[in-house]
Amino acid sequence: MTVVPFRPRTQGTRQTKPLSAHLSAGPSDQIKSGLGEDSKRGQNRPPVGVKAIGIDLGTTNSVVSIFTEHREQPATLTYADDACLVPSVVHWDPHTKKESVGREAFVQSAADVAQMIRSTKRTMGQADQCFTSNGKTYTPEQTASTVLQYLASHEQLAEEYQTHGALWAVITVPAHFDDAARSATIAAAESANISVLRIVNEPTAAALAYSMLPDVRHLEKETLVVYDLGGGTFDVSVVERDGLIFNVLASEGDVQLGGDDLDHALVEHLLTYVTPQLSARRLKPGTDGYKSLLLLAEQAKKQLQSEGQVHVSSKTLDDSGAAIDCLITRDVFESLAHPVIQKTLALTERAIHAARKKAKSISRILLVGGSTRVTLVRRMLEQYFPHCQVDARLEPDLAVSWGAAIQAAMILGLEPNTILVDVCSHSLGVGVAEDSRSIDENFKKVAKKYGLLGPLSDEQLHTVLGDRVADFQNELRGLLRVAPIIHRNSALPSKRSEFFTTLYENQMAVQVIVVQGEGERVAENRLIGTFLFPLRQPCPAGTQCEIQLTYDQNGMVHVLAKQLPTNNQAEAVFDSRTGEVTGWVSVTESEKGQKTGGGQGFELARELESGINEENQEAAESSHPEKAKGSVSQLTLPQNQNQHQTVSPSAQNAILVRAKRHLMRLGTQPQRKQKLLELISQYESLLERSFNGEDCDNEMETLEIQLEEALKN
Repeated sequence: MTVVPFRPRTQGTRQTKPLSAHLSAGPSDQIKSGLGEDSKRGQNRPPVGVKAIGIDLGTTNSVVSIFTEHREQPATLTYADDACLVPSVVHWDPHTKKESVGREAFVQSAADVAQMIRSTKRTMGQADQCFTSNGKTYTPEQTASTVLQYLASHEQLAEEYQTHGALWAVITVPAHFDDAARSATIAAAESANISVLRIVNEPTAAALAYSMLPDVRHLEKETLVVYDLGGGTFDVSVVERDGLIFNVLASEGDVQLGGDDLDHALVEHLLTYVTPQLSARRLKPGTDGYKSLLLLAEQAKKQLQSEGQVHVSSKTLDDSGAAIDCLITRDVFESLAHPVIQKTLALTERAIHAARKKAKSISRILLVGGSTRVTLVRRMLEQYFPHCQVDARLEPDLAVSWGAAIQAAMILGLEPNTILVDVCSHSLGVGVAEDSRSIDENFKKVAKKYGLLGPLSDEQLHTVLGDRVADFQNELRGLLRVAPIIHRNSALPSKRSEFFTTLYENQMAVQVIVVQGEGERVAENRLIGTFLFPLRQPCPAGTQCEIQLTYDQNGMVHVLAKQLPTNNQAEAVFDSRTGEVTGWVSVTESEKGQKTGGGQGFELARELESGINEENQEAAESSHPEKAKGSVSQLTLPQNQNQHQTVSPSAQNAILVRAKRHLMRLGTQPQRKQKLLELISQYESLLERSFNGEDCDNEMETLEIQLEEALKN
């Protein structure tokens, strides 16, 4: 997240009142009622009697499972041809004007393979990405929604919808999905009339599924590594388990690494056998011939796991006459696959290191995801981690949906004894300037690139740059340093604050820029969103502002800004898929609950910027002659604080994590365990009500006192 203040200017000789700003994340008690709908996604309260449904919305295949009380494991629904796996593919037929999903899409596109939409999950949340089938365009979100609608058409789910008027389900995502991808997943579910109980990380769900195995359910304590290699993504999580209490210690992964990379590596090899050579040179990614070759590579990859060699042949890869006829051996495939799998092993080692564990302390490595069927995966894991048991007893394609169904059962109270503490996969922070000199240096870097030879006013910038002004401002913003507030692998939900100060006298507003990632500069991270927050006058340089960020239980972001010591505060609701503000709430001492659209917030900021005091501007330029007029200034960390100092997590989250960890240390003390379990359950319920906007502060304070007493005993 970043906060950027603007230098103020007065009209004529009249001094405008300086403003101060504060930014915080998460629903504050004072502004809960004004939260936008997007911030409440995934918090729906289901009616009594709904089924515990878990959905694994996969890159290659999707699966639905349902948990029922008194069963040892969830039941997986079957679809066409009595298959549990539904291919995550869509095909549009221009003649019948109908779309087909799953296995039917494969049948419909048998003679039209290039027009089948597949592997869109990697681009989830990227608004500029689209896929085409016979002239009809789908975004990744629309593709996911189409697949989810098909899954919801199952007879049992249709009956559930008729009974309760909606479907409630837990949906899994890769652990390294960012806020935009998670938002897109929830939006896709909602457009398919599915209410999301919670978004759960795939490796975390798999750990829950493995816990249901009869021979391990009784184990008191172990440390697990969940190795999840799917079709398009890779995740690995280190999970500490004590009975039915699961504490995720660390997570690593790559949303651009998976089984698809094995297919692409094999395709590049197959291209050397395509004839004629002129046609082979035309087979580039995205072309019809390349898509046909990808399908052949995927089929060959599967056959090579049980056969020593595979004959790959096609006389019509595309309309240009490209053809292929060759023999591929398992040794050749494994030499191509080795670099991809080596990357997953390096990420696994990083996750173990981040969890502060040693490889020999890991009891089991759980294999999840269809791509773990590649025999080389297990062989390399056993060689790389010789002290660990590689556990592949569960069907790798079903484990995640089973875990999602178990998580749904936990939320619905059908599996009350299981406790899960997950972590965030990305750091969350704001962009700041260390001092005014750094702003000047950044401006000169970007100005030189755009051919600006000297300081210009805001009006002159628009005249000289025209339509390139937005690009200029984005590049200038991208050079800001990121001050991390919530660090990766923090327990969910998590709420933390950090304090900053304004840089200039009579500052009228701050621009709050929220980013997600591990980069040192704003441009090196994923932009969650940005908004301009008006400050209350007067606002001298050094005015303290608070930035508070929240990760909710779905791993989604909430942002709040506050000016200290006033009650002037605002919350922005972002669409992180586009970075645009979809809701903006401003609360002051005299006016609470005022809600405006994101566009109005930006218009207000433009008005503030256009009112910069000429006298103050000249004074600033006399001390910093290289400073360009009208350029964006920035918040900075207080001089008396360490740059990376953060405030502890809120008491609500901290006490919950402490209680769960204390529970893991109780050992064989059933009475104390049961009492603490009841307090934790009650507190989680109150916490969820609080996030939904209910005023239950008094009840929470009472319960916090009881929890503190329980932790002392």
